[in-house]
Amino acid sequence: MITPLTTETKSTAIANKLEEMILNKKYKAGEALPSQHALALQFSASSRSVREAFKNLEAKGLIQVSQGKKAIVKSNSLDQFVESLSISMISKQAPDKKLISDLLQVRTTIEVSASRELSRDPNRMLVVRSLARCANKMSQLLPQMESGKDQDANKQFKQLDYEFHTTLIHSNDNVILNSIYENLAPQLYNVLDRTIETFSEQKKKVNEYNYLVEAFENGQTDLAVALTLVNLTNIKDKIEKLDL
Repeated sequence: MITPLTTETKSTAIANKLEEMILNKKYKAGEALPSQHALALQFSASSRSVREAFKNLEAKGLIQVSQGKKAIVKSNSLDQFVESLSISMISKQAPDKKLISDLLQVRTTIEVSASRELSRDPNRMLVVRSLARCANKMSQLLPQMESGKDQDANKQFKQLDYEFHTTLIHSNDNVILNSIYENLAPQLYNVLDRTIETFSEQKKKVNEYNYLVEAFENGQTDLAVALTLVNLTNIKDKIEKLDL
């Protein structure tokens, strides 16, 4: 039996697991998903949670839901969803909370996909070493940052943080997704620059990045995806506290 992550709502956990299965082609385009009743039993969840998960997947263009019938897998790729969402966001002028929320959704989609693919890539070690170098440099800056007064060290730390994520995303080797990210990143980073991390949070982040690098090295896909989601959720929580 699959147990959803405790840090997520039931519907989100179900949607994330089904999305992963669809992207991995366990359920291929044109195939039917299990019934809502069967999924509710599988995830120890209510039918309502399954319906909410289906709405999430349908909004991303992954499934098609018809009343009285099993949901059908519509696509095994998120490329179209990410591209259409980014076009709509780029057309907006002011970076309001809705825009930033959409930006984070795009980034999460791209970065989780990149983590999944990198962990399975037999030629991943060059990228993994680049990620390890970023994490090591961030770790080396920590002694200078403990007092909270070294602004240059904090600035370097944040730049290395951005470099870590950019390196991971570019490892996806998807021209469309990378182009979208390059267009959206400046707007997102302008907001991220306003977030504040405590020294303990910075230390924790470095540890998480080291664990993520180790997961990539060992080809542990589920762990790599989980660690990536934890980090992106922390970022989302930080941004939601800003007065935009």
